[in-house]
Amino acid sequence: MTRFPRLLLACLLAGTACIHRDFPQQLRIHQNLPDSGPEFSFVLYQSVGVGLRPGHVVELVQDDHILEAFESEIRQARTSLHLVTSSWQPGEASERLLHAFENRQPGVVCRVLVDPRDSPDFVEQVQPRLVQAGCDVRSFRPFVGSEVIFDDERLSARNHRQLLIRDGLSGLTGGAGVGPAAWRDTYVHVEGPSVRQFQRAFAEGWQEASGELLPDSAFPVLAPQGEARAGFVASSGSPSLSHSERMVQVLIASARHRLWLTNACFVPTAATADMLIRKAREGVDVRVLVPGSRHGGPPGMLSAQRTSYERLLENGVRLWEYQPTPLHARTILVDERLAAVGSMSLEPRSSSMLSEGTLVVEDPQLARALASSFERDLTSAVEIRRDGWRQRGLFDRFAYQLPASVVGCR
Repeated sequence: MTRFPRLLLACLLAGTACIHRDFPQQLRIHQNLPDSGPEFSFVLYQSVGVGLRPGHVVELVQDDHILEAFESEIRQARTSLHLVTSSWQPGEASERLLHAFENRQPGVVCRVLVDPRDSPDFVEQVQPRLVQAGCDVRSFRPFVGSEVIFDDERLSARNHRQLLIRDGLSGLTGGAGVGPAAWRDTYVHVEGPSVRQFQRAFAEGWQEASGELLPDSAFPVLAPQGEARAGFVASSGSPSLSHSERMVQVLIASARHRLWLTNACFVPTAATADMLIRKAREGVDVRVLVPGSRHGGPPGMLSAQRTSYERLLENGVRLWEYQPTPLHARTILVDERLAAVGSMSLEPRSSSMLSEGTLVVEDPQLARALASSFERDLTSAVEIRRDGWRQRGLFDRFAYQLPASVVGCR
């Protein structure tokens, strides 16, 4: 049997697709970058067109407190509420949000944009109540209609941004949407100039789904609110190099002694793996927290995730798998001041096909809170050690050595 049929057979037996968008010319930053201050802001601006502006108050919001923060924002709204999410599923969280929207202040305009791919039963069970409550509800690239029903590429290019914007003055963003059960997630609540970037990201999707622009009143002048420097990086899928990929490369290259990543969809490209390894070899404390075997996501996700383990472990990167609940957080912590929280997944499909959003923040207080959260999560995770990984069984060795494309990661 020739080499190609053997590889094809291996792909079929492993149940994963041997399709991996990984090009030799992928971006690899070959210099150490500043990790804070105007110098870092300018590096980020060069890379993605977004710098870090001063004047923000940014607060970490996690797990059950995320829903509470959503309810609080809806109660406080006086002019408008804009929500875009990749997933809205019926359940307790959905009921609480529906109740909040139904009881918002009179005259508050409500616009909701939902991606239907990971929102089963939304149209039947949730949308009618939102419409009855006076919300304008749209689907992002729906699965019916003459333009998209037979267009596979368009159907695969989904929204994965998670945003709630209140009155154009404050916003929330994080890793996942409205789910039916508890899971581990991290959001940030922000006030300050970058909320205007949140609103623009919402407007982009809303314009496509509705054919309408937001009114001028949706973009009020935003006065400085605090000391944190922040910028929102909105990324659209690109077959070559997305803003999400550029941003991740900049953040990794900026690390001097600490680089802690939590990611719900971790199938790093060769370029990302190379950068993590380079930092570990330089003596940076590189740690990665990913979903565990009990909550490994959609079929094939765990196998895809583990394809990178051997090379990373052999080169000093430390890995943990989170155990108690599904993990949906997507965060990066660099040294003592720099943090990123959003929806970015470290897997090829996220960069090539999905619209993502991440808030990059320079703020020692937020960095300390994220570091404490990360350390708590490690107490509920299992570290994958190099020696133990070498001794895994033959089936695991075979199953986890193949590249895979990830479909359906939320």
